[in-house]
Amino acid sequence: MNNKQVKWYNSLIVKVNWAIIFIIIIFVALLSWSLNNLFSEELSGQVREVNLEIAKALKNNVNNFLDNTENIIYLTASFLEKRLDNDQEILSLLESIKKEYSQLKYLYYADENGQMLMYPDINLKADYNPKTRNWYQKAVEQEKMIWTDSYLDANEEYLMITAALPIRNNQGEIIGVLAGDILLEQLSDTIANKKIGKTGYAFIANQSGEVIAHPDRSLIENRFNINKIIDYHKISQSKSGSLRYKNNGDYKLASFVSLERLNSTVFAQIKSEEAFSVRNKLEFIIFEISLLIIVILIITVFLINKKYLLDPLHNLIDKIMKVANGDFEVNISETRDDEIGKLSQSFNYMTGEISAAYQQLEAYNQEITNLSEDLKHQANHDPLTGLANRRKFMKKLKDVLKKKTKAAVILLDFDNFKEINDTVGHVYGDQLLKKFSQLLLSSFNDNVFVARYGGDEFLLLIENINSKEEIEKYIKKLKEIVSEPFLIDKNEFYLDFSLGISCYPKDSSNSYELITMADTAMYQVKELSNKYYLFYTSEIFNKIKDKKIIREILRRAVKNNAFELKYQPQVNIASGEIESFEALLRLKEHNISPAKFIPVAEESGQIIEIGRWVTEKVIKDLAILQNLRNKPIKISLNFSVQQLNDMDYIDFIAEKLKENEVDSKYLEIEITESLLINQKEKALNYLRKLSDLGIKLALDDFGTGYSSLSYLTYISFAKVKLDKVLIEKFLEYENLKTINSLISLFHSLDLPVVAEGVEKREQLNKLKTVDCDYIQGYLFSRAVPFVEIEELLEQKFV
Repeated sequence: MNNKQVKWYNSLIVKVNWAIIFIIIIFVALLSWSLNNLFSEELSGQVREVNLEIAKALKNNVNNFLDNTENIIYLTASFLEKRLDNDQEILSLLESIKKEYSQLKYLYYADENGQMLMYPDINLKADYNPKTRNWYQKAVEQEKMIWTDSYLDANEEYLMITAALPIRNNQGEIIGVLAGDILLEQLSDTIANKKIGKTGYAFIANQSGEVIAHPDRSLIENRFNINKIIDYHKISQSKSGSLRYKNNGDYKLASFVSLERLNSTVFAQIKSEEAFSVRNKLEFIIFEISLLIIVILIITVFLINKKYLLDPLHNLIDKIMKVANGDFEVNISETRDDEIGKLSQSFNYMTGEISAAYQQLEAYNQEITNLSEDLKHQANHDPLTGLANRRKFMKKLKDVLKKKTKAAVILLDFDNFKEINDTVGHVYGDQLLKKFSQLLLSSFNDNVFVARYGGDEFLLLIENINSKEEIEKYIKKLKEIVSEPFLIDKNEFYLDFSLGISCYPKDSSNSYELITMADTAMYQVKELSNKYYLFYTSEIFNKIKDKKIIREILRRAVKNNAFELKYQPQVNIASGEIESFEALLRLKEHNISPAKFIPVAEESGQIIEIGRWVTEKVIKDLAILQNLRNKPIKISLNFSVQQLNDMDYIDFIAEKLKENEVDSKYLEIEITESLLINQKEKALNYLRKLSDLGIKLALDDFGTGYSSLSYLTYISFAKVKLDKVLIEKFLEYENLKTINSLISLFHSLDLPVVAEGVEKREQLNKLKTVDCDYIQGYLFSRAVPFVEIEELLEQKFV
């Protein structure tokens, strides 16, 4: 066998080393690139945040300046209303106010006859009429304090903005306008002192994009329009944000906030070159460090591989070849002249060990077979007590029911077991369960099957039982088991339990129902102080019987047209007018709440036929309303999850809309989140088909279920209805911020919001402040018959 050392240029280790070095170089390069990008993004984000905060601060400065100006106007107006009959006193008042508050360039009053008193006085053109000026007309039209856009004064000498306030007489009639002018130079002073780095500054642009405040006064005088350098129309649609743009060859980072009072926008900006100067220095440092790391890693990898891999591997090859010198039937011929080739020559020795390993595997296979038997036992028995588990009990119970043998199911639950676990620990609790289980097995004969149900609950199945008295004998025996204390580590423990019993065939022939009935009886007896066991009684049966009665009432109601719809209005808060109604189902001849009969209808499947009746009736009523009124009214109806099984409902509703000549956009269908929980994909396809018909969808009862916003991303809702519980909870505790944030979120998704269950005027006032769109509740109207709708439509509620 050739024992020569591997040539260095054929060495696998050398090849691996070069591969590792190449990977390290790529890794360090990618790491450097990633760090550079990360620093760039982080730095850019920080610059934008700083600029945005500066812009917001400047906005506050400007608003404070405007507030002071408005306060001066209001103060002047309060004095002016007492001197309306004396021009000289008015002029004197204007003069004193102007001298006291120098920020106003001019202060003047114009009456309804076109006469104008002004301080300081200037020569106006002969044809000058204040009533034709924008500030006068806008103040009179809006009947409140207004601010004009920037303009040249009457003599075209100054660029300014004007604050104007209508003046009323004692009868509340507008008889003139008081106004004050502010030079754009003064507005610029509010932002001029704010420096942003070395190259940054702030400015303000009005609604049309003209610069009205800027450190460079020439831009104001020349009425420079920033639309020349950015898309200002798009920016003005947002309340705040950031952008990057190029001006005079320089890239700049800017943040902005809207200045609503002047229909303007405040900008804070800095040159990109200055903002990223730190990043550029950092790039060079990262490059130097990366180069140094690569050199160090190359040297380190080489030395480590030589010491810990190459030399030991050569030594190992020599030892393997010595072991492989013996006679061996299986041979591998390998001509490769590297470490792998040498290891392959030594493989012949290893194959002898493999045959011995197969013998060991046979032994392991037998162990696995034995383990399989153990697993089968564990699958049907409780690991702690050794009793049958729930799975085994269910199989036994089903076998007994198939034989139609009379039997009783007893569910036992300890009353004080949690107290034992909490006081002395679960170790003692487990030992108690084991001892009790042993006593159960030893205390009964073969006609009693015992299992551990879980925790401290046990199940007993007693076969061939013919009377209640026989069952009570077994119960007495159970009581005897716990009559004496359990002794564990010289500690005495007393156990008490509660029993629930159900019988076959008296109570049920279903295995799951029998256990459920026993469980129900057990929990009921825990509420009684004078009993420790209870048989399943007719009270539970009566609940089932009540459901059956309601099902029959519903069946007759469908057959005899004994349903009726009542309509509750949804009122637009802004206009005070009704824009839509919700159709609510009622029984004509029975005073049964929908909260009771709707679930029964869903369980029995009757909801499908009832849902079709409601749909047809709503569409017919919509048709009547369209003929009675010029202004269309929408009606919404509720949709049950069980109606997803009505596969022909889509065609049915389309046919009824066409038959009654009703536009589908006036019909709304309200759904709850429960519709999407268990049958999400089916529900989505169903709702998309309804939307394709033009029918509007509304998310109902938001705030009572999961309240997930994810549904809004893949279902096209027309509105969201906040549940009464949500409204009462947050309005009662004065936590308007939560409601405000929620409504703002929905508005950002273009979703109007309906508040349900509004009953108090205070609730209405609070909902107004958070911009809620619609109100539904007893405050305006209960649900009324269709014949009373027209009378409601004539009313204005807000």
